[in-house]
Amino acid sequence: MHVRRRTVLIGGAATLLAGCTDAGTRIASASAGPRIAPLRLDPGEVMKITVCLRPFRPSGPRLEAERLGEKTVIHNYGHGGAGWSLGWGCAAEAAALARSGGASEFAVIGAGVIGLTTALRLIETGAKVAIYAEEFPAETRSARATGVWSPSSRIALAGAAPVGFADRWEGWARASYAAHLRMIGLLGDPVEFLPQYEVSGGAPETEAPPAAHDFLHIHRRVRDLQPPWRQMALEENPFAPRETATGNGMVFNVASYADRLARLFMLRGGRMIRRTFPDRAAALALPEPVIVNCMGYGAKAIWGDADMVPVRGQIGWLIPQPEARYSLYYGGVNAISRRDGVVIQYYGPNEDFGYGDANETVDPAETERALAILRQAYVTPAE
Repeated sequence: MHVRRRTVLIGGAATLLAGCTDAGTRIASASAGPRIAPLRLDPGEVMKITVCLRPFRPSGPRLEAERLGEKTVIHNYGHGGAGWSLGWGCAAEAAALARSGGASEFAVIGAGVIGLTTALRLIETGAKVAIYAEEFPAETRSARATGVWSPSSRIALAGAAPVGFADRWEGWARASYAAHLRMIGLLGDPVEFLPQYEVSGGAPETEAPPAAHDFLHIHRRVRDLQPPWRQMALEENPFAPRETATGNGMVFNVASYADRLARLFMLRGGRMIRRTFPDRAAALALPEPVIVNCMGYGAKAIWGDADMVPVRGQIGWLIPQPEARYSLYYGGVNAISRRDGVVIQYYGPNEDFGYGDANETVDPAETERALAILRQAYVTPAE
């Protein structure tokens, strides 16, 4: 995959386009290539729209220990758009830091993917662990994630990442990928591979202004982990005459994955307690001697991280469509047919899209535009 925020892609809607095509266009016929089951890219299929604020730090995730009075705080937050992808690797490092002082009881603040994986890694060492969170797993921002293997998505700025960061990141990514592979084939399919298609056209890249922020792109360091992509020949390309690249990519079915993590944590003796933290003092008042801060974007206010930047991302969720299990990227829009729904996301003209935007109000018009763009991937251009 190239650097323009391609993640995983999802296929389209040929048959439903009858009656809603532009003059001078026609529906792609079977002669263009093998038929694939179309996604129903109809606003009537939208079951919800959610907004997630990705917790971005220009220098990359904060993973370090801090002494505050009588408490030791282990910070593990700020993973940008790579929280699900890097969760296990960062959790192992955070758990090792937490255990290094000899404590046996730990408080983990936050029940998103970083909090869940960290709590699990700790409890696997024989520790006593409680998760304290205002939002339980299905309510967190992690539950509104795109759900694809994207370990370098909004991970840092090229000019702000410290020396050695790329090596550290690679360790997190490789450890996490190995853990995700162990989830393949489990009940509920928390992790699986999907066919992906990236179709050319739709939004001429020459018209896109360059991003003002130089995001760090280091995905190539782990490109050996996934099967390679290839260009499709005309006779096999269902999106012909448009050029199409294809491959298989890792997808997280977030609902079943988060549920599995929460169940494993509870089965191994963990406790999950609903608690609101209005300020840092409330967090430091917890009874456990070591606190692991996995609050994500919430760390900006509670722990005074002025460097934290929100990156807004909106997803339109279509009703699950098991007959069309693949993903499509076209015209700056990604669609991923996960088992817990078809997620539709518009990425904007460049990576600045959503940067610094803390507005979590949903925009139905954005999702409708994204669906309209994707439908055109299945319309043959006029000759």
